[in-house]
Amino acid sequence: MLIDIKGVLNLWGSFVRFTDCKGYPTMQAFMRESPQEREKQRYLPRLDDDTLAKVDRQIRKLDPAGKAKAYLANLAKPNDKREELESLESDELQFAILYLRYVAGLENKPIWQKLSLSKGAFENELRLAERFVEGVLIGSEIRLFL
Repeated sequence: MLIDIKGVLNLWGSFVRFTDCKGYPTMQAFMRESPQEREKQRYLPRLDDDTLAKVDRQIRKLDPAGKAKAYLANLAKPNDKREELESLESDELQFAILYLRYVAGLENKPIWQKLSLSKGAFENELRLAERFVEGVLIGSEIRLFL
């Protein structure tokens, strides 16, 4: 079985960008914001929204407590308002790298600079994260054919 893991991660990134977004607030403060209904789409054969939701659940196993997302939110703050957070463990770091690379769409250099990694360490962690995702998708028997 051959999986184009970078293609799957690119589709996952665009899926997460859309589903994590709350949208703009309504003009009237007293009205509830209506959630935008997303139509189910097929991106590639056997890769629809339901499959991408399964992929998302598997990838988020790298960061079950949400520590990496809190760390990334802290990095987005100005330097004087950042909280002191403990460093990320390897699997949380891998999730942060995948999130910044495929969801935020950053290039490699800003990611390894933002996370204070060397270029070699960054490339190694990215490779490990991509191989983890490939293994977990095969192990969970999610049917992907790209």
